[in-house]
Amino acid sequence: MTGPGWSPDARVVREGPLTWAQHEWVQWIPTDTDTSYEDNICAAVPGRDLPVGQVTSAVRDVLARHEGLRSLVRRAGREDSLQYVCPVDDRLDEVVQVMEGEASFRRRFDTPWRRTCFRIGEQWPVRAVLDAAGGRVRRIDLVVDHVAIDPWGMRVLCDDLNHALRARAAGREPFASGPGPGPGSGGLGVEQPIDVALSETSPAGRAYQRRALGYWERRLGEIGKALDGHVPFAPSRAPLGRPGGSQAGESSDQGEFRSCWLASRRAGRAAGAIARATGVSPSAAFLLAFGTAVCAVERSPRAGIFAISANRFSAGAGRSVRKATMTMPVLLPAVPAVPSTPPLSALSALSADSPGAAYRRALADCAAQQLSGHRFANADPYATERMCEEILGDLYKTGVAYPRFSYMDEGVADDLNTLWPAGDDGFPGDEDDRTVTFSPPRPLGARYMMTVLHRPAGAVFSLQWSDATGWGETAEDMLLYIEDLMVWAASGCAGSPPELGDASPAT
Repeated sequence: MTGPGWSPDARVVREGPLTWAQHEWVQWIPTDTDTSYEDNICAAVPGRDLPVGQVTSAVRDVLARHEGLRSLVRRAGREDSLQYVCPVDDRLDEVVQVMEGEASFRRRFDTPWRRTCFRIGEQWPVRAVLDAAGGRVRRIDLVVDHVAIDPWGMRVLCDDLNHALRARAAGREPFASGPGPGPGSGGLGVEQPIDVALSETSPAGRAYQRRALGYWERRLGEIGKALDGHVPFAPSRAPLGRPGGSQAGESSDQGEFRSCWLASRRAGRAAGAIARATGVSPSAAFLLAFGTAVCAVERSPRAGIFAISANRFSAGAGRSVRKATMTMPVLLPAVPAVPSTPPLSALSALSADSPGAAYRRALADCAAQQLSGHRFANADPYATERMCEEILGDLYKTGVAYPRFSYMDEGVADDLNTLWPAGDDGFPGDEDDRTVTFSPPRPLGARYMMTVLHRPAGAVFSLQWSDATGWGETAEDMLLYIEDLMVWAASGCAGSPPELGDASPAT
């Protein structure tokens, strides 16, 4: 671990503060522990049968282009945390590891190095493992600590490495030289973490922060008002999320965070159908379905969800590897809404919203909240977390007002995640297969979170929770309910809306 007064045992090209997105990560995650590998981001890039030397040069090109991949981080709270950019050649031999003939038999990502626990104050946060045979590289496994990258950034890293490999194979320099936002940027306006951090604390950055924090205060106030008087769901037990799970209060030697996932053709296709019919993004449809499931479990008509934003609004940010993702608050209703009392007359019954009308209105509102929230997602995480605690009060860190939601389409996450199942298109051949798979317990994880990976052919969506939350009791039902909601909405909201705990397959 690092702290105030610590300085790196390395040569330094430049130094500066952390970005708000980096702060959001390091204030919660013990990145210097033996469990920090849990949130590494991994990818595999074809080696093109190039000589090891050429591939090593291509990796060096990428490290020179992106400062965050060759930086050390001092973790010392909001004011004193710093990052130190090192010369690209100082630790290249630590980053590039050659495994001669040892990785070819492995499935994608089934590798020991993806479980690297980066000591970010002592090590650069990246490994490039070359699967080689006869001095030629067949595959490159990339493993990066989340403090330095996000899924969008991994796509950029893969694209840049592929470009560098082609250039080196042709005997060319891959990236234009010239001035960039910071020394060693490799030109082309690549956004570097230190420059972002400095801009966030500039006069313009402080003006933006005032607007962003004002937005957060208003939105959290709306969530607190909507949930005023709600009694948080108290589970009878907190099982491990599998048959025969432990009772509340029992401990596990493997960890206290659980997860399960479902690969669904019908939900992914339904999201595309909803988007075509409404003009609203698939992410909004999944977010609304998740919010409805949370409402059902927490026995509440509304839920506050923190949706993750890509938080990239410039060309330089789009070309950057750095971690940029941040959360934004969204207030969602349970849809289809169920009235608390029956209509008093036939006339009022006729004028009441149909489930379909309620869904379409809620979906449009959800998308509008996403759009406005994206503008102010990059807010000081220390300030926003303090607001959450002060404004939400007893609802702080509860399932009804604290869950996270992450959505990635195939352009970002197609080859980056271990959850894509095997198969021609990555999904079960039998559309009636609704198998929810529970993963082993983890020492690190989210208290409440849903992640969606979406392709046109289908979607993989997963839940995470901790033993203390009680979501393990209903996790399987929640995933199946979300699938049913998506299919029901794609049908034009025909027929009776699904209910939580209805085990019948979606149609």
